[in-house]
Formats: sequence, structure tokens, C-alpha cells
Amino acid sequence: MVFMPVSSSVAVVLAVKRLDAAKSRLAAVVPDDRRRGLVAAMLADTLGAVEEAGFAAVTVVTPDPRVAEVVAEFGARTLDEPARGDLSPLNAALLHGIDDVRPTADLVAALQADLAALDAPALTEAIDAAAAVIARGADAAFVADRSGAGTALLVVRASAAFTPRFGPDSAAAHREAGAVELDPAHRRWARLRTDVDTPDDLSVAVELGLGPRTRDALDSVADIARSDTDGVFLRR
Repeated sequence: MVFMPVSSSVAVVLAVKRLDAAKSRLAAVVPDDRRRGLVAAMLADTLGAVEEAGFAAVTVVTPDPRVAEVVAEFGARTLDEPARGDLSPLNAALLHGIDDVRPTADLVAALQADLAALDAPALTEAIDAAAAVIARGADAAFVADRSGAGTALLVVRASAAFTPRFGPDSAAAHREAGAVELDPAHRRWARLRTDVDTPDDLSVAVELGLGPRTRDALDSVADIARSDTDGVFLRR
């Protein structure tokens, strides 16, 4: 069976923690009172790229009503976080979302929610590549983040019992679980691979070109975001 992305056969799932607890490693360049807005802006730009790519079935798992407000702007669904179990909070949330959409999807794409430079072509091409791999018999495929250690995108066959393994060294964990790594040489999809956790990540995203909401959020802290804090200069 050939799975067609940008259609109802592909569901996209994201997970976002409470904004108050998000992105503490950006404190060196973004003050606490502005960081929540930046996290919400990165989510909005990620959802904007998903929407532009044509994916209609989008679910965000979050306990934060402020995140739910952003999600509603894009016509996406929200689910509350599941009860704590054996998995990390992120993987438990993603698995909860995946389980929720399994009955109506052929593929489920678990996507990082902090892809400030993501664009629709990169996302579509990567999911196309994952769909082709899964059509040949794999249960899952993934795109590593720009460091090569983490995971930016995991696409799973909806009928497969595959548990997401996001977190430290998740690329290796996903490979060990049988997921196929897409473009292991990292020649493609730089905008997809750049999730933003650190000031250096944010600097790279700025160089690639930010989405409009993230750009506006950084404009609001321009005096800090353009400073050379801890050796990181966020060039515009």
C-alpha cells in the first residue's frame, strides 16, 4: 500500500509541556517573562508549516490552556496529558496522541513543536520519504535533529505497536527499535532538523529564517536577542 502524505491518511501529533516550564536553557538570551511567548510563537510557526503542507488531522497534547489557544487558531485538536506512567512525559504524551488517532490514520507523524524555521516543503518531503520506507515494510522512520543525536520527526505505521523514544540519544534509541533513519548523511531538511532548545539552536534557526510569529517574538526582546550573551550572537 502506498501512503499519500498531505492527506487524511496522515495524522500529525505534537506535545507541548506547560509554558512556564518550557525552554529553560534559553534563559541566557530570553528573559523568563518573554520565554513563554517565544515558546508559543515557535509552536505557532510549526503549526503554520503543518497547515501549509496540507495536513488537516493535527493533534497537540498539552496540559496548558494557553497552548490550547494557539492550537485553536489553526483548527487543530488538543488532548490533555495522560497520567504519568513508565514513559517520560514527552513520550507518554506523544503515545497518547498516536493512540488517539490510530483508528483514522494510516501514518502518524510525531513532530517536535519547537521548529521555528520549519517550512512546508521540508516537512512534506520528509514525510514523503517516510511513507515510501513504510510502504516497503518498515514500521517507522525518523529524521534526526541537526546534532544527529535527537529526533525531529518520527513517522509510524498507525497499526504498528511502536513506542516513541524522544529524549537524549533518541536517534540511536529509534534506530535500535527498528525505525529507519531518513537521510543519515544530513544533507536535507535543515529547517526540519533545527529544533530550538539552546541559544545556539536559536541562532541557527535565525540564520535559516524564522517563521513570522517567532520573528515577532524575538523582535520584542531584540535588545537581548541581538546581544552576544555567552558567545551566542543571534543575527537577524
